[in-house]
Amino acid sequence: MFKDMKTQTHLKPGQKGTKRLVEQYGESLLCVRYRYDEKRGIRLKTVEIIVEEKAGKRSPRHHDEDVVPVVVAYTEKALRDKLKAAGGR
Repeated sequence: MFKDMKTQTHLKPGQKGTKRLVEQYGESLLCVRYRYDEKRGIRLKTVEIIVEEKAGKRSPRHHDEDVVPVVVAYTEKALRDKLKAAGGR
């Protein structure tokens, strides 16, 4: 149903068109979207809200086997040699 609709507007809390929703949902409101269903000729106002908040561990950004870019100055020969010895290119 929603995949056929186009999102025209994406509003943050406090912007024009969100004030009543901010009063209703408070700090839980993340965003308001206006979607248009061309087949039915209607506009839908949808909200994204926070329904649960709990502590969690953030997954590491990189894993040991990931390839990541590292910038090493040409003058840092010792560091470049260590990186190459570890398999870097």
